[in-house]
Parts: sequence; C-alpha cells; structure tokens
Amino acid sequence: MLTFDLHVRPLKKDTFILIAKIKEPELCERLCRDIDEGIKKNHNNYKTNVKGKMTSFTYFNKNKNFIDFLEITRAYFQRVTYIFTKTIYCHDLGLKDAWGNLLEDKDQVMIHTHMPDLLSGILYLSDGVGTSFPQYNKTISAEVGKFVLFDSMVEHQVHQINSISKRYSISFNFGPVNKR
Repeated sequence: MLTFDLHVRPLKKDTFILIAKIKEPELCERLCRDIDEGIKKNHNNYKTNVKGKMTSFTYFNKNKNFIDFLEITRAYFQRVTYIFTKTIYCHDLGLKDAWGNLLEDKDQVMIHTHMPDLLSGILYLSDGVGTSFPQYNKTISAEVGKFVLFDSMVEHQVHQINSISKRYSISFNFGPVNKR
C-alpha cells in the first residue's frame, strides 16, 4: 500500500537579465559568416520559434569563433554562474547548445523561454530590432557586440522585422553538466 500527501504551491524566484558589450567587430563579422554557412546546412528554417533562418541548435558548440567569445566574456559568465549556481541551484553549468539566427524582412521570433536550461544568452552580431522581455517590460536593442545573459525562465521574443537589413545573432544555453 502507498500513501502520500502532495502539496502544490507555485513558488516565485528571482530572475535576471545582464546586458554587456564586447568591442570585437572582426570577431562579430566572422561569426556572421559562420551563420551564413550554417544556415545552408540546416532544415529548421521557419520551423521553430525562430520564424527566420537558423543554424542547427548545436552548430556553434565547438565553433572556434564562438569559443573565443566565451573566453572574452568569461568574467561575466563566472560571476553570473557563481551567483546563479550557488544561491539557486547546486550544479556545474556547461554549454548545452548554441545556434545562429538570421532574421530578414517580415521574420520574427515567437515568445518563448529556454526551459529546462538554467542560463541563456544572446550575442548580437548586427544592429537592428531588439529582443523584447515582456516580464521586465524591457526591449534590449540589438547592437554589434552586445550580449544578454538571462535566466532561462524569462520569456522573450523578437517582433516582426520591417527592414531590408539582416539581423544576425547567436542564442545559447547553459545547463547542468553530468559528472561521473
């Protein structure tokens, strides 16, 4: 026989958005070229929350240029990861996926979260339409080299592009790493 007592209660937790910028225009240009190559090999264009062109979800996981970005921004990641993992979760975080996005006229990204991952980010590689975070009532403008780190629970979207310019970005997620 099994007996149990289940109690369900929604719990709120603090979430965050961190905004920073690197001054590495050549790196950003190389990453744009990497996206152009990657979208030629992907069959998810217009089939996900990204109603535009995109690389595969793990296309940038081992990309040298993206790894260079992670090295340049290591201090931000270490600080946010320390605060995030030591106060909320007790996991070591590792890169789970990183993909490139190319949005053009009439493209958009539908509202979504990155659950079940823990820490997410966006690296902007061109200027243009920003990312809206409705729970914060905030839109982060897209500027070359700007990046945003945020709790994966935070909803975000990119409103429809009404421009002939191309909007390049890389989205990425960190989650618990399995230790053996």
